[in-house]
Amino acid sequence: MKFPDRSALGDMLGTGAIVGMGLFALFLLVAPSIIVLIISFDTRAFVSFPPQGFTFDWYLRVFEQRVLVEAMLNSLQVGITVTLLCIIMGVPTALVCVRGQFRGTTALSIFVLVPHMVPGIVLGVAVLFAAAAIGISPSIGLQSISITVFVLAVMVRTLMSRLQRMDPALEEAAANLGASPFQTLRTVTFPLLMPAILAGAVFTFIEGFDNISVAIFTHGFRDRPLPVELLALVQTTNTPLVAAVSGVQIVLAIIALIVVAASIGLEGVNE
Repeated sequence: MKFPDRSALGDMLGTGAIVGMGLFALFLLVAPSIIVLIISFDTRAFVSFPPQGFTFDWYLRVFEQRVLVEAMLNSLQVGITVTLLCIIMGVPTALVCVRGQFRGTTALSIFVLVPHMVPGIVLGVAVLFAAAAIGISPSIGLQSISITVFVLAVMVRTLMSRLQRMDPALEEAAANLGASPFQTLRTVTFPLLMPAILAGAVFTFIEGFDNISVAIFTHGFRDRPLPVELLALVQTTNTPLVAAVSGVQIVLAIIALIVVAASIGLEGVNE
């Protein structure tokens, strides 16, 4: 009787263990969101699992609540503003960090990364105190700027990863053919960089729309974003309305990822 080689058996067991751990980790990440979505369709007037019926009434009630609709619009405004600011500041910063020909590019990339490594609560408190010291009140503007500082590293790192994989010979060829630096950026660099810009825009928009750790300290009283409003809702009600609001946020995030996958492909960011 022939027994399998020990090394082959060890490889099979190791591969099986890695795949099993990966599937278990994926389950832990996805299961809570799935449970929330299931609860949001329950017919009962309190949160319970498993549900006893199916209805869209709670989603209809979400859009009947003026406070929730205004919170969604506030979060949408913050998300768009954060995305635009990250693109405006992230593209030149990434170009300087990767294509820069001077000392300090490494220090600059680290400097951009530091705010993202700091806990959002700490950054939110710091921004709140700094703004109060110069007479700036919490508002959508302050919230947008503070979240931009927090997530700018996501845009910059995404663009830097793309730039580092781009062949500099393409830009050099354009320059050798007589293109000015601006023409090279417009006709060669930006088109090749566009997949990373779009991917970074989607991720920064989601973070700007859903952020609570920074927003809870920097939002205005009359312009609370949806995550903060959801936190207040959890404290006052135990109905599936809370799950329905969470379901709206989950669906928006999924739609954003689908748009990226359909337009450039998730693998297109690192090509």
